[in-house]
Amino acid sequence: MGFAETFADSLKEMPRAPMGEALRPLWSEALTRIEAEHRAGADGQTVARRIAEAMDAVVLSIYQSAMPQTAGPHALVALGGYGRCEMAPHSDVDLLFLFAKSQDKVPAVVAGVFNPLWDLGFEVGHSSRTLDDVVRAVREDLESRTAMMDGRLLAGDAALFAQFQQRLYKRVPKRTVVELNRLRQQQREARQSVQLLEPNVKESPGGLREIQMFEWALKAKVKAPEYGDLYAQYLDGGSKSLAHSRAFLWRVRHALHFAVGRKRDVLEHDLKPQIAATLGYEDQDQELAVECFMREYYLHARTVHHLVERAFQQLTRKPRNSSRSMYLERGVAAIEGEIVLADDEAYFAADPLRLLKIFLTAQTKNLKLSDQAQSAVRASLPLINDGFRRLPEARDLFLRILKRKYHTARTLRRMHDLGVLGAYLPEFERLTCLVQYDIYHIYTVDEHTLVALENLEALGQQEGAMSAILAQCTRRDLLFFAVLLHDVGKWKRDDHIARGIEMTEELSERMGLSPEERSMLRFLVEHHQDMVLISRRRNLDDYEMIAEFAGLFANAEWLRALYLVSYADLSAVAPDAWTDWQGALLWELYYKTAEQLHSDREALAAKQRARQKLDEHLDHIEGHWPAQRVVQFQEHLNQLPPSYLVAYNRAQIRVHLEMIARLSREQPFVLEFIEHEGHTEVVICTRDQRQLMAKICGALAVNDINILRADVNTRADDVVLDIFQVTNIDGSPALPDWKKERMRERVAEVISLRLKARELIAKYSSSWDRRRRQRQYDQPPRIAFDNHISARYTVVDIEAQDTVGLLYRIAYLLDELDLDIHRAIINTVAARAQDSFYIVDAEGQKITSHEELDRIQQYLLDGLAS
Repeated sequence: MGFAETFADSLKEMPRAPMGEALRPLWSEALTRIEAEHRAGADGQTVARRIAEAMDAVVLSIYQSAMPQTAGPHALVALGGYGRCEMAPHSDVDLLFLFAKSQDKVPAVVAGVFNPLWDLGFEVGHSSRTLDDVVRAVREDLESRTAMMDGRLLAGDAALFAQFQQRLYKRVPKRTVVELNRLRQQQREARQSVQLLEPNVKESPGGLREIQMFEWALKAKVKAPEYGDLYAQYLDGGSKSLAHSRAFLWRVRHALHFAVGRKRDVLEHDLKPQIAATLGYEDQDQELAVECFMREYYLHARTVHHLVERAFQQLTRKPRNSSRSMYLERGVAAIEGEIVLADDEAYFAADPLRLLKIFLTAQTKNLKLSDQAQSAVRASLPLINDGFRRLPEARDLFLRILKRKYHTARTLRRMHDLGVLGAYLPEFERLTCLVQYDIYHIYTVDEHTLVALENLEALGQQEGAMSAILAQCTRRDLLFFAVLLHDVGKWKRDDHIARGIEMTEELSERMGLSPEERSMLRFLVEHHQDMVLISRRRNLDDYEMIAEFAGLFANAEWLRALYLVSYADLSAVAPDAWTDWQGALLWELYYKTAEQLHSDREALAAKQRARQKLDEHLDHIEGHWPAQRVVQFQEHLNQLPPSYLVAYNRAQIRVHLEMIARLSREQPFVLEFIEHEGHTEVVICTRDQRQLMAKICGALAVNDINILRADVNTRADDVVLDIFQVTNIDGSPALPDWKKERMRERVAEVISLRLKARELIAKYSSSWDRRRRQRQYDQPPRIAFDNHISARYTVVDIEAQDTVGLLYRIAYLLDELDLDIHRAIINTVAARAQDSFYIVDAEGQKITSHEELDRIQQYLLDGLAS
């Protein structure tokens, strides 16, 4: 018995009640039955039809109850997904009341159907139109046009519905196919990639909407609701693949709706494990169940996107004008910008190297491969075997593709899409749709790599320092090759850099690269993370560290290449991963390392450099400053470590001296805001007191201020200069005036002890947590120590979930351990804090005892967990 009969029988037996109230338990029971079918493994489209059938029973029950015998000619029509019999558990219900003429409209009848549906809690898309209204909507509005093209008669006058369809398709504009293709491309550009971390199953590229657009385009082309054999014709053998992927996407969409209990089409980070478990995925070796699930999702989305893309290319292509052709070689021509082959697969069988040559030709002459050429390439992939991969000629062709100034990234993406890149480099093929279940990367590993290549190549069309450095690279091919290979080790799921080095060496040997080429490629893969990590988490004024880092490089070419690889990798993590601040840090590290390589001598020791700086300052101010001020200047510097003199210029030191002069019993602290291009410098001058830095960090946190770096300077006379580099919560470098004033008030409260910092944090944290709760990362805190990077300080690296007052809490815990913070370097990526602290013990010494380091680590872990 179907839903309609079941509902009708149940309604007869129920006591009289409002229709919405009577139908609620029946709809709930129907949805429960359908969910059980879904969980038992029913096909996604089958479940979509079952939901539409249940909705038919609801709508028709209401219609039959609400419709008076005197109603005039009309038709009740299901539109959109409901009209196609494709519904998710909580889809909108799109309905059209159709009338022949305006005078036939009966508002009470329309309301009698729609109101009970709203009472049931459905999102109802509703309209009431005459045939003339339909004609106007078809001409003017694409969204209304496509919704009506999916129209299905539910009840009423069949002849009127037939007139509706006749007028509708007669008036469908010829431009519809082009409009749909343009809309599809706009949506693709807005959502960027098929392989986003959190895709929308319905709307993202490769989602269900792309299939719907293809079907609308076919209906528009034939001007009829049925398009017959055209479906298979335009998919060129891909009908079964598209049907399989469509069913999979519908299963995922159903799982999302059932899991959340409302309409939800985005595969959000926190929902993915639940959906994977619901759909029966399990952990495999080192691959998590959620990663297996998402890999399959992306493979299906890629299938949908590629098939629909090719179909639209055929739908929108004008007849080729053979007079606008270009001879390329025997059997190969370019017609209107597309490469066409005379002999299909036989062309590649005669010379397998042509599988690379054709892409070099397309790149050099800025051509595309025709659908026919693409099909021939796919069919010829078995020709790329291990013998082919060892051919010197194949290597040279591939390196020529990498070395060209234009269209390199686009060519590699095309090679990847058609399977050539993975066939020639099996190491890269293993990255296809490989998912990293984290919230740092918004792309799969292969897509991240391709985006990195695109970002690197785009530098060549820009101005600035990085563009100039790219132009200086003499081995552009090895630079692009390094970006292509930097993450190949990730498929092993352990130490991806160690695995990447092994795979790069095997690949280099197979291709027959020279020893010099192998060394450079290995170096770039091995160290591709170093510059970002050092620039973010280390003191860039530590010239001993810079000298040690410079010792890694064989020459300046390696440094230039690593700098560009670092940019490409970081910029492709997420749209907001590369910031002006990160760019400034990376440039500072590059510039100082380049200086060190250029000088070809050891960096000056910190004390020697500070002495040199002091002499320069004194030469400049003597005779220009009052004698008393010169003495104060010297006394000030004598009471601070040499690193202070290296870190701050004369103008900054003068500001610090003026602030110190203003300190008094009546004015226990002085606070200044100094705006820079990429950040605001917050300078706080006061007398030392217990947990001072923790208190100031608390005052900054509750004012929604991002702390980038913190420099703690305590003079011998207990005058403190705490200097913070900050931005506003939205990333803008300047702070609004009202926020500056409020921060002065909070700092005054914690320094004067009128308010404890922990009370300030507790009062504010609940509202802050609500804003950040959307993106959690469930790993526990991690703590590591580095006693090699700095001669004077122990560096403690702390990675933890970013919460309000985290920096305050860390500073508080370190103070409890009687440890002094010299500098804090703060980074937050996707709600995960990655902070580094330069510390010494109470005697001003590095902490070298393993037992003491273990004690500090455990104390910090316990404190951060509480």
